[in-house]
Amino acid sequence: MSKSTRNSKSGRPKRKYGGRNKREGRVLALTLTFFVVLVLGLYALYQLKNNISPDKTSPAVTTQKMSGLVKEADHIIAGAFFDLGISIKDIESKKIYKKEEGGVRWEYKDIRVHAPEGVGGKDIKDVFKKSFSGKNSFKREFRDSGDSLTAELKANGYKTHSIKFELRSRGTPPDKIAKAEKEAGAKKEPQQAQESIATPESDSGKEKPDHGAYKPRVAIIVDDIGMSKEPIDKLLELPAPVTFSVLPNLPYSKYAAEMARNKGWEVMLHLPMEPMESSGYTAADAGKDALLVGLPKEAVLAKLDKNLSSVPYIKGVNNHMGSKFMENEELMEVVLEEIKRRGLFFIDSLTSSGSVGYKTALSLGMKTGKRDVFLDNSSKEVSYVKSQIEKLVELSEKNGYAIGICHPYPGTVQALAETIPLIGSRVDLVPVSGVLTQGREVSER
Repeated sequence: MSKSTRNSKSGRPKRKYGGRNKREGRVLALTLTFFVVLVLGLYALYQLKNNISPDKTSPAVTTQKMSGLVKEADHIIAGAFFDLGISIKDIESKKIYKKEEGGVRWEYKDIRVHAPEGVGGKDIKDVFKKSFSGKNSFKREFRDSGDSLTAELKANGYKTHSIKFELRSRGTPPDKIAKAEKEAGAKKEPQQAQESIATPESDSGKEKPDHGAYKPRVAIIVDDIGMSKEPIDKLLELPAPVTFSVLPNLPYSKYAAEMARNKGWEVMLHLPMEPMESSGYTAADAGKDALLVGLPKEAVLAKLDKNLSSVPYIKGVNNHMGSKFMENEELMEVVLEEIKRRGLFFIDSLTSSGSVGYKTALSLGMKTGKRDVFLDNSSKEVSYVKSQIEKLVELSEKNGYAIGICHPYPGTVQALAETIPLIGSRVDLVPVSGVLTQGREVSER
């Protein structure tokens, strides 16, 4: 073999090894280029996310939608205040500002609140978290400064509410609380005058005058529903919700429940119970399936089950008559435990001053309430019912909420139709579930 041939063969592996190095180099360069492009792309997305709000660029965000979200937030906040025991007297001020951004207009609200004694920052955070649970359009942020807590609320990325809670330390002596409230009252007028020209941070919004804090809440329950169709249809024409309390097994019981549900109104079972003989009524007057004091517990529960099953869509229960049964603590505990087990609330109609219904429901940790005013017990005349509605409104203005009970009499329906539009500027008429408490007494009233 010639020398040239040997040199040629010995050089082949070297050329092959050099070619592999070049290919591996190209692969490495392409891989590095890919990772550089990937990192730069991720960084660009990160910057885009932090500088542009997807909610605000969405064409679905409109002035009308924001207006609805602000109103929804108002109702949720009012419910949270109620759960915290915050009433009108605790709300120092509420300022409303007109906002506009990107062609979207909405209201921004700046609220100052004195938290009740014993309510701390954790309580406020827990209640707000629960109240806004599942409300994906809203986002909450809290700023804690020790003696105060500020809750910031955004809807679709737009800031709608700022609520500053002035906190009282737990166990503050009553005399110091009274002194602090007195001093706050003395400073209130000049402070509000100064705030009237203030504007929120980062926006020179235009302030709209406001006459107070969130409106008091009024719930009106119409008992004895189900005997006739005509009053049901007339009640359904009212311009604000009332709560139907439906008697079981009447000709129009299911019709009333279905129609109220279709309208978005609440339905309750008007549960027949035994009255006192001195009331002028007998057990037979309450209904054939009335709960009677002389029955064994098993029979009481069987009747209760039959009554609960007879009316669809119920959210709660209140007593029909029952002045005798409602004074029996042992039987009321049996009945209320079953009502609670089914996830229903209970309203004590207070047909007897000795009723233990409300107190027992509270002790069981139930959502509960009690009647404040009977609107048509003493008279069915339109003028009398209107005077009782005024009493109900005044009571709500004093305590923050009130529950009225009435019946589907023609005069009552007329009084409601004529009065409800007039009280709308003073109170919010809400379903009865919007004025319930749970596990503690909010007001002796």
